[in-house]
Amino acid sequence: MKNFIFASILFALLLAVNAAPFQLNKRAITFGACKIEPPVDLLEVKIGNDHPTFGKNESFDVSGTLTKNDITKGKTVLQIGYGDSYGNLIAEPYIQNFNDSIKAGTPFNISASVVPTPKLPDSYEIAVLVGDPDIAGGRPFACASANVSGSSENAKTFDIFKLI
Repeated sequence: MKNFIFASILFALLLAVNAAPFQLNKRAITFGACKIEPPVDLLEVKIGNDHPTFGKNESFDVSGTLTKNDITKGKTVLQIGYGDSYGNLIAEPYIQNFNDSIKAGTPFNISASVVPTPKLPDSYEIAVLVGDPDIAGGRPFACASANVSGSSENAKTFDIFKLI
């Protein structure tokens, strides 16, 4: 009788473990502040597919509030770039102009739905910037970055100034 109870409990545990969804290899991409000085405003970034796939377009929804700079229609740009763990750009960054002017202190939102995904290494970084290449020496107004599939302490942040 004890063996039957033990076997039943073991069977129930085995079913519960097999039913649990495991996603240990793919963690959600979380965007945080860029490691630049002086610090710039932080962007909130939502990515369409949690892990971009080579050859497929990716979508990004970017929002935030600029505290010091205005967004100028046709001049301020959204830039999205992929970098490797050595600090190099993997491909040309995606660039999209803003279609509206927005004063500093006013929340904004911009969507980029056709961002090409380059062939990505195991560890890479995604940087999303808002800025004007003609103002302040090409420094971004706001930025967010995410380190994917690697330790953020070991990976170098690629030169985001190559984007602007």
